[in-house]
Amino acid sequence: MPTVLEQFNEQETQPGVVGVLATIMQSGCTNTCGYNVEILTDGSATVATIATTHSLVTTQQFPAGTIDTQPLQELLTEIGDVSKIPTGFQPKPVSFATTTKIAYAGNTSGDLQCVEQSAPGGDQTLLHESEHLARLVLAILVQLKFDDRLIIPNK
Repeated sequence: MPTVLEQFNEQETQPGVVGVLATIMQSGCTNTCGYNVEILTDGSATVATIATTHSLVTTQQFPAGTIDTQPLQELLTEIGDVSKIPTGFQPKPVSFATTTKIAYAGNTSGDLQCVEQSAPGGDQTLLHESEHLARLVLAILVQLKFDDRLIIPNK
């Protein structure tokens, strides 16, 4: 019986099937809202910005082809279980700190802003792929250019 990851990868590689490739989750801080970026296999994306203190959710759609999903798909497939990405703790300012995580095939990574300098068991391949994924996720977020500033609605 195929694993969940194998079933997921098989479904995502079927011609004409568009599904969720991954979801990037960025926590908010004092001056920015938290948001989730759902990336589909066709390169489209939906950004849901969440201002929890005001129960306000806004979404922004990006069309197919906006994101080159091939490098992301390849990295995620090679890593497999993103919860095994070696992340640790790094001191961050209390008011302005954020965390960036990615969910893929039913697993969620630790904070990609805190990828460790050494991998458990000396797995240099996982370490290299994890660092590459962290840079790729940042590049995707920069590419989308959406507004995550905290905007308080008028009462």
